[in-house]
Amino acid sequence: MRKAILLLFFLLDIHFVFGQPVRTPGQPELVKKNGYTQLLVDGKPFVAIAGELHNSTSSGLAYFSQAVKYARSLNINTVIASVSWEQFEPQEGKFDYFLVDNIIEKARAENLKLVLIWFASWKNGESAYVPTWVKADAKRFVWVKTRTGADVHTVSPFCRAAMEADANAFSRLMRRIREKDIQHNVIMMQVENESGAFSEMDYNGEALYKDAVPAGLIRYMRENENMLEPALHDAWVRGGRKMEGNWAAVFGEDNYDAQNFFMSWQYATYINTVCAAGKKEYDIPMYVNCWLVQHPGEKPGEYPNGGPVSRVMDIYKAAAPKIDFCSPDIYLKNFREICRMYYRPEKNNPLFIPECEGDNPGKAYYAIGECRAIGFAPFGIESMAADRGYAQSFAVLGEMMPLIQQYQGAGKIRGVLKEGAKDKDSLSMGKYEIEVGYKGRDCYGIIVQTGENEFVVCGINLQLKFRIRDESGDGSGVALVGQVLEGAMRHDKWETIRLLNGDESGSDYTADIPGRHYYAAIGKDKFSAEPAWVYVPGLEQVTEGGMTKHLVEAPGIYKVSVVIAAAK
Repeated sequence: MRKAILLLFFLLDIHFVFGQPVRTPGQPELVKKNGYTQLLVDGKPFVAIAGELHNSTSSGLAYFSQAVKYARSLNINTVIASVSWEQFEPQEGKFDYFLVDNIIEKARAENLKLVLIWFASWKNGESAYVPTWVKADAKRFVWVKTRTGADVHTVSPFCRAAMEADANAFSRLMRRIREKDIQHNVIMMQVENESGAFSEMDYNGEALYKDAVPAGLIRYMRENENMLEPALHDAWVRGGRKMEGNWAAVFGEDNYDAQNFFMSWQYATYINTVCAAGKKEYDIPMYVNCWLVQHPGEKPGEYPNGGPVSRVMDIYKAAAPKIDFCSPDIYLKNFREICRMYYRPEKNNPLFIPECEGDNPGKAYYAIGECRAIGFAPFGIESMAADRGYAQSFAVLGEMMPLIQQYQGAGKIRGVLKEGAKDKDSLSMGKYEIEVGYKGRDCYGIIVQTGENEFVVCGINLQLKFRIRDESGDGSGVALVGQVLEGAMRHDKWETIRLLNGDESGSDYTADIPGRHYYAAIGKDKFSAEPAWVYVPGLEQVTEGGMTKHLVEAPGIYKVSVVIAAAK
């Protein structure tokens, strides 16, 4: 009986076609420039300095209205909020636009862009956000089935009825956004949330598992063999690089790979159908996010099996052309490594971090500077309003943003972040090798090469040493720090605050990047910060006008010029 309602053609080499997507002038889009992806809004590059609200915050207007003000106080330019299927379509075929309309209006009033999450068929490997009329009809809307036949209370990715209902609701949401959001506040959509199943397989699809691997996946692997993710590549090679056969025959039966790849293709195909329906109404960037594999050796099903983790990124690329990119939710310690795993320009997968632990604003600097991220968001942003150091770090990042947007597509930006016990890193820019020393607890920054011998550095607790990359071997000279200016970006232009020399400059061989101090004050609905240009030990806390102000650290902005001392 269940098999009768499965989408039996899911695993064939067929994509659901909805016709030409609707576009409006200046709407958000992803474009390639010099091999890298940029997000354009109203035709201009945009990088989202963002924050994601708690899951239930946008389910009520009073909560959302207050939360978005707290979020805005952290100097973000984008807020990530959710729209749930259960609230949007409380009765089948009847849509409630009140919340989505007001979320857009409230964000616009705070001068914030929006990324909206579609909490629908799946959220964190479960189906808590489907409407009650879906939950109540298990005969029509089938649950995942285990090997023993037991139900896992999450919607099966093989359920055609669920897919069609989800796609229909999402298309109505995107139509409403297109009609309502003429000022392009909504810049991207996240479709579902951390999809997958806590099971080694959904046995609703057991018959399809025994069918042939889709020709589209075989063709993708053949055409992209040199850049396949190791898990997919190695399983295919172990199986003899077969060009046809069922999942177990192509990827081997002695591991979980075949089942994981099968489940990933199914989830990707389902979500692709939902995205296609939405893009037909309004074609703006759409992405999926993932619950990461927590440790080496963790088996699919211990994390949401079928979700868009990096090991199956190729499967999502092959099965789901309407999904623009795959994004990581990062709560692990190896932040830099994870960024590199998902920043994959060769696969048209830009880095966007929709969820991250809010422990260090330097993660945003690294992601944007080193991996050309189109956005970064700590989770639970409204609860972080009292962290004024984080707020000022984001303020300085916003100050730098015009320069970042100008150079990001030109390959002249690098990001640095101290991770673990490491005390320095080395990077190449132009003709220079730059040793970046870490001189404190929180050390991070962005380096922009604005001229052959000129760099603008936005950072904190760094020390830079320059060396000429002697590629010719002729010993052409020694790189010295010519001048270090501390400054600010005012109205997109450089403004010098002071010249650093003597004790404040390091030496001719180093450029010290200490950062700025601010006096920050917090009231019930009031937040302020003012520069503390002169740091006075013992004055970490002052009281003025009945308000207590605390000293906080943030990055500073410096212009460093390098000169070449001719070799003797």
